[in-house]
Order: sequence, then C-alpha cells, then structure tokens
Amino acid sequence: AETQFEIFVSKDTFKFNASHFVAYPGFRERLHGHSYRASVKLIGSHQIGRDGYVLDFGCVKSVTKVVCKELNEYFLVPILSEVLKITVEDDEDDDGGLHGKKTCGDCDFGGKEQNPRGSERKKARKRKRSKWPGSVAIECEDGSLFVFPRQDCLLLPIMHSTAEELAVYIYGKILDSLDAGYLRERGVTAMEVTVSEAVGQDAAFRNKIPTGKTSFDVAAYISKEAIPVMPCATETEAAKQRKRDS
Repeated sequence: AETQFEIFVSKDTFKFNASHFVAYPGFRERLHGHSYRASVKLIGSHQIGRDGYVLDFGCVKSVTKVVCKELNEYFLVPILSEVLKITVEDDEDDDGGLHGKKTCGDCDFGGKEQNPRGSERKKARKRKRSKWPGSVAIECEDGSLFVFPRQDCLLLPIMHSTAEELAVYIYGKILDSLDAGYLRERGVTAMEVTVSEAVGQDAAFRNKIPTGKTSFDVAAYISKEAIPVMPCATETEAAKQRKRDS
C-alpha cells in the first residue's frame, strides 16, 4: 500500500453535554441527554510538511475545543426536521414588544433570515437577556408539544440530532476554521470526525477536503428513500399509543 500519514486528536476538552430527541416519520424518542465526545483525524499524503507536521496538533485542538464549547449545555433543535413543527419567538422588550416570531425552516444561524417572499431582513441585534427570554415550541408528529426557553436551545441546520448528523455538522465547522485551502496545501486529503454519545457508541464521518469555498449541507448526506422497517423494537410509548389509536 502507498505510504500515508495521519494524525488523530482526541482531548478531554472535545466534549459537550446536550439534550435532544430523535424524530422521524412514525417515531419519536423520549427527551434525554448525553455527555458527547468528539475526535478528529486528518489524512495526509505520502509526505509531511517541511516542518515535520501533517498539521500542528495545536490548530486542531484550539478549533475543535471552540466548536464543542458552542454545543455545550443546550437542547439541540434540528430545524430541518420533516416531522417537527418548530416555532421560535425572540426576546420580548420591556414594553411588551416581541422581537419576532418565525417557524422553521425559515430559521437561520447568521445575521439574516429569509421572510416568506424570499427577501432578506436583518435579525434583531443581540441584546442582554430580558425578563421574557423568548421560547422555542416544538410540535411533534404524535401530538406532543415541547416549549423551551429560547436561550436554552441551539438551532442547528440538521434533520435529526443523531450522532451521525452531529459528526457532519462538526466536520463543517472545523473545516471552516482550519481552512480547506490551507489543509490542501499541507497535503491533507481528507478529514474524519467521530462523535460519541456513550462509551462504545460512536458515529464517524469522513470526507475529502473540498476545493473552493464550501458550505456543508447536512441534508445532502441523508437518503430520501423510504425508511426500512426495523427488525428490533425501538418504539417509544408515544409511538405505540398512536398505533393503538389508529
């Protein structure tokens, strides 16, 4: 086999605690949480740089630590879900005026959002937390309704809050910070991100380092085919009740 260098980085700072539930047509988990851990592997070429590195470990450590910190202690909201109706209410002013209300997938994560006509409008500027912190309401396919404080939720551009999709999301965030062009200059050909939600339960996503500026679309990696019937029983009580009522 051709000679190839790799580096693997897994640190105590690559961790985050978060709550979630996975939902897809006909199924919803109960609300629960995990102590997640992440690790990063960079696959190089048959040579390393003149400095002796595939990439300085310090670069990977600083970037991944920040990404994990951004995910820590939130309820993870998959705003691209096909079975959850997600309504976000922004902070309320002291005089009772709302900063805004929107239903996902109109939600955005940058400084702008799309209105139903497709034109852009600026989001409300950041402000100190008020007495009325806003909310995120999630209506599920089985009729369950969850309402969370807005500041306790992290809106993510994913369809399901699974370890697999979190691995894709974290890959994109790390790639943005490390810079794809710089990685290719160093001979890095691919990167693999692993997310663990429990001991012995890992999901890994490996992808080539893209050329040009790429925004990572998690949905592009999800099949649109019908979900095969599981041979094992994993239904929640809510899903079972829905079957009994149908």
